[in-house]
Amino acid sequence: MNFFKRATISILRRLGKTIILLLLVFILGSVIAGAISVNGAINNANANLRRNMQPLVSIAFDGDAWTEYRESYGNDWITEFTQQPSPITPAHVRAIGSLPYVDFYDYAMSNTLMSFKLDYYIPEYIDFPEREEGMPLHVQVRGTNRTSLIQIEQEIINLVPGGRQFAEHELSPGAGRSVALVSEEFANTNNLSIGSTFELYYLTLFPDEYGDVFGLTAECFAEENIYARFGMEFEVIGLFEVPFDPEQADPMNHSRMNILNVVYVPNWVIEDMSRKQDAALLSVFEYSDIEKPWYIYYHVNRISVFPLFRLENPADIEAFRVAAEPLLPEFFQRLEDFSMTFDAIASSMETMQTIADWVLYVLIGATLLILSLLIVLFLRDRRYEMGVYLALGEKKRKIISQILLEVVVTSVIGLTLAVFVGNFVSDMVSQNMLRNELVAQAEAEDDPFESGLNWHIFEEIGVPTNNDLSVDEMMDAFEISLNIETVGLFYAVGLGVVVLSTMLSVLYIVKLSPKKVLM
Repeated sequence: MNFFKRATISILRRLGKTIILLLLVFILGSVIAGAISVNGAINNANANLRRNMQPLVSIAFDGDAWTEYRESYGNDWITEFTQQPSPITPAHVRAIGSLPYVDFYDYAMSNTLMSFKLDYYIPEYIDFPEREEGMPLHVQVRGTNRTSLIQIEQEIINLVPGGRQFAEHELSPGAGRSVALVSEEFANTNNLSIGSTFELYYLTLFPDEYGDVFGLTAECFAEENIYARFGMEFEVIGLFEVPFDPEQADPMNHSRMNILNVVYVPNWVIEDMSRKQDAALLSVFEYSDIEKPWYIYYHVNRISVFPLFRLENPADIEAFRVAAEPLLPEFFQRLEDFSMTFDAIASSMETMQTIADWVLYVLIGATLLILSLLIVLFLRDRRYEMGVYLALGEKKRKIISQILLEVVVTSVIGLTLAVFVGNFVSDMVSQNMLRNELVAQAEAEDDPFESGLNWHIFEEIGVPTNNDLSVDEMMDAFEISLNIETVGLFYAVGLGVVVLSTMLSVLYIVKLSPKKVLM
């Protein structure tokens, strides 16, 4: 009788012991299956979140590195202004934008210009203070270097039919009158339409006795206090609207109002106005014979450049980060992306993964120990049987193969049942654990910008940062399911542990002597 037939008869005749082994493998296998399923679900959730994430990256000032640098100088507060690091320039942006990971890039310059004739659009649901008479309106002007605004591509704003975006020749100096896009509400408030023109100024004031040239009251902007006035005329070529749900109107949230009062222009306009602003700031002190205060040097040559890179693949963010950091000036080697918007679920899943890993490692060790001891006990009861086989001339390797076959066949049945039960139980347990932890984090969240995202960078570019995922959206990304990879890994681990346990146990057989067994 060959060992295969002997193994089959042994399984059927020793049904009690077979069931004990089956139940033990089933119980241990269910927990192992659950741990493997949770690991697989966490990896899939991370991949899904990154796949659906906006592959937008910007550059942030590294405040931690700058603080450390200042502290090396005794944290002198003047150091913050007199020894400012070199800013990001368009040249830096173009160098990084040429990296192979980048789909397209843009950089938004930003400045504030003034007007005595224009007014803000203020939504009805917001109680906004009236402007003091004689005080100019401060208008945020935001630049672009592309013919298609990133805000329109991201559907943050929508172009109203009848208007257009910037033409290629309008993005460079020498195009004549500058062109601009304004919101439909801003245009209606100021009686503007497509084809209308308006003018924005930069005003430089005479310094007061303290050297201050920044007006805070209407009296500061009286005609006799103005040293220089230079402006630029803009033609409205397009109107935009901002999607709005009246049910979400919040009197304390001014973000929509701020977007509606932004004027979009080509970057060269801001560069030109900023150069004139710097020149006026420096010359007014020479004209008035007042010593320049130290903080004036902080305001000169400080054009704010806010770059934005859209990558071809969200999975390339880390590779892009490694390639871009050497191209950045000191204290700006910090890249921000939207992966931080799901830090909450990433942190929760990391905790779960740690637990699942430890459970898996402990269960593998426990299974090895328990199965080895159980099989040894079973084999001790079969010493006489093993001795007869050896006395009849059966080779030890065939006896080992018989035992291994008996254990593996029984274990395969137990593992097959365990994979479904373990997946089902782990789904319920892990879903509840994850949801409870996310809800607890949401309730403990006091700061709306505590997501870890440097929200200011993206707000300046014009990309809203209200992309934090809700608990339900995070839970949708976390799904435990049986796939070929998970099932294959489970059987590999399960059968590997079973085979290893059996091989450790059969060392008992190798040492058997037929003469000693049968005597």
